[in-house]
Amino acid sequence: MTAHLCYNALMDKISDSHYPLPIARALQATEQNCSSSEDGAASCLAAVLRLADALTYYLGAVAVAQYSQSVYTGQIEADPALNRSLRSLRRVLPGQWLRWTADGLAAAPNGPVEGLAAWYFHEENGEIARAYKGLRQAMVGHLAYAGDYGPREKASPRHLLELIDQYRIRRGKVPPDTLPPDFDERVAEAILPGLRAALGSTDFLTEYQLYAPQQRQLLTGLKAATPMPPMSDPPDTAATILLYPPGEAPDYTKRPNPQAERLPLFPLDPLLVYLRCPQCALYRVAALQAMVAGAPHYVGLDPDCGHEIAA
Repeated sequence: MTAHLCYNALMDKISDSHYPLPIARALQATEQNCSSSEDGAASCLAAVLRLADALTYYLGAVAVAQYSQSVYTGQIEADPALNRSLRSLRRVLPGQWLRWTADGLAAAPNGPVEGLAAWYFHEENGEIARAYKGLRQAMVGHLAYAGDYGPREKASPRHLLELIDQYRIRRGKVPPDTLPPDFDERVAEAILPGLRAALGSTDFLTEYQLYAPQQRQLLTGLKAATPMPPMSDPPDTAATILLYPPGEAPDYTKRPNPQAERLPLFPLDPLLVYLRCPQCALYRVAALQAMVAGAPHYVGLDPDCGHEIAA
């Protein structure tokens, strides 16, 4: 396992401390697992896939919230197919989250999160395309992949995330003992630079902040923090996570100014929530996994969690 796997030029330009909490924590775990030869290729690949999951869940929740708001305010017409998928929650797999992202952004491309749709669908021939090509070659060569995702000269973040989902499905059908010993390392080396490039090619992931109104905590960076001046939230909201538009960093040396408080764009509930994990005894950002007997069940996104959490 190479000790420098996690490094590429973008590491000098981006910091995990500026990303939404689930992405920042997944990115930190990836750096830790992929920069040490002691953890092994399997641990590195697992961390890389968790990073892809964190990005998938975050994008899906934001895309659906943006779509729902646009429908509610009458800016767009509802998409019947997307609405049906949003009601089909018996078991929510990453592929369904990716469909929500693509369909939600296609239906509401000019939503309040500026640049999100353009970034997600933009095709380029740099690191993202190379990651797509490398992953697909590994899948074709060793997983007998012959699916719908064919060769591409250019690729978008959407293409890469959807191919990663296809990889996971196909990998589960192939006996591990039939794969080359360095297969996990080769897949991780293919995917990680593309995910890094995707994270570093947009501003909205760092400029739009998550806030947990019930705990009054800002969910940005590697740990939750209490901002001052406080952020405002509607007094009747039952949301656990709100998305805020870009704004100046809080000035901790001054008293709060109610007139300067920022208002949220929309909540991310019930797809992405901030709730207490009984096994961790901590609050975690969690993504919807299933509806069981009418009650939502979530999975904690923190690398130290991963537990199922019943709301």
